[in-house]
Amino acid sequence: MKSSIPSTVMMVSWKMEKRVFADARMMLMMCGIGVMVMAMGKLPLISAQWECGNVWGVYMQCDRYVRREGPTVQPSPGCCNALESSNVTCLCPYFAQHEDTYSIDKVIYVLNYCGTPLASGTKCGNYTAP
Repeated sequence: MKSSIPSTVMMVSWKMEKRVFADARMMLMMCGIGVMVMAMGKLPLISAQWECGNVWGVYMQCDRYVRREGPTVQPSPGCCNALESSNVTCLCPYFAQHEDTYSIDKVIYVLNYCGTPLASGTKCGNYTAP
């Protein structure tokens, strides 16, 4: 039995569509896994967002001033503004939990410079506010 050209074309077309959809599903699944992995790295930041105020602003504006590596430098006005709209006491455990990345001494310096010092007796890592 001879196959007609239109039916052969339709068969090839159907197989190609099936493969394209399978490739698209695989790509979508890989993107989803990538997003989940990236989000898992930010979970402490995301969970702190609800309790501590402008956490995203603090992260975006102040991160470079409180990282362990590099010199201590004056923070930007944007960093200070972000700290003013945050609960800095609430943020301290996050920084203390990640002392391999952040310097508590720099955190305290930035808080004091921006006029948002910790309340007396508040602990932040190994530091206790006088």
